[in-house]
Amino acid sequence: MTSAVDTLTTILKELNDTGRVKASVVATDEGFVIASAVRRGVDEKVGAAMGSFVHSAAERARDELALGAIRDVTIRCQDGTLVCKATELADGRSVILAALVAPTTRFYTRSVNHALRKVGEALRQLKV
Repeated sequence: MTSAVDTLTTILKELNDTGRVKASVVATDEGFVIASAVRRGVDEKVGAAMGSFVHSAAERARDELALGAIRDVTIRCQDGTLVCKATELADGRSVILAALVAPTTRFYTRSVNHALRKVGEALRQLKV
């Protein structure tokens, strides 16, 4: 039987294999790694912590400015883009997908959204 981590890792590897994503991590909203698919030289713990931090800061800004639901948080830099998206579990906790996108990639939103949907479905089926 496939474990939850194996299922999530497979989803992340599929995201990375699109050629649009260099590394991807699923983390708790506290920044702990649940699953990852990263290339050598990328620290999954840093990715999880950054994803959690960025999402937390975005939630605070959303609350202070009454912006409504967060769709994603994107940081575009010269050498790549960090995309953080969250999905809410049944108990109200959030799980964050952080994806590091190559700097030459222009179209990644659909792939990241698809992976996030699959992560959320897998976690809900497992009742995590």
